[in-house]
Amino acid sequence: MATAKEQIAKLVQKQPDDSSYDEIVRELTFGVMIQRGLADSDKDRMISNEEMRNRIRKWRK
Repeated sequence: MATAKEQIAKLVQKQPDDSSYDEIVRELTFGVMIQRGLADSDKDRMISNEEMRNRIRKWRK
């Protein structure tokens, strides 16, 4: 598996040459969120859509 530094370098290289700093940071952040979500999924740390709906309804009260 590639190191974090290698993964970041690959992601940056894939960006268009005219990408702004903010666009690159947004892509990096998105990649981290995806990796965390996959790790949670692998460890069965998930909730159903219905449970999420119920939690959101409680937050809105």
